[in-house]
Amino acid sequence: MSDQRQRPDCFRCRHLEITWEHGRGYACRGMGFKSKEIPWRVVLASSGQPCQVFSPKPGRGARPGA
Repeated sequence: MSDQRQRPDCFRCRHLEITWEHGRGYACRGMGFKSKEIPWRVVLASSGQPCQVFSPKPGRGARPGA
């Protein structure tokens, strides 16, 4: 399986959070961890499987009052 198909785009996931913490700039609220690397890499390296909690962000028109 290609790298592109194994990894979701964390920047399009509702669980990704960018932190201001030195050395832990990314956080995954879905899995509850912070790391130096983008979360999909940490998940793949530690479990050997692609992320199972990816959830796409809602579209711009999906916000209430938009």
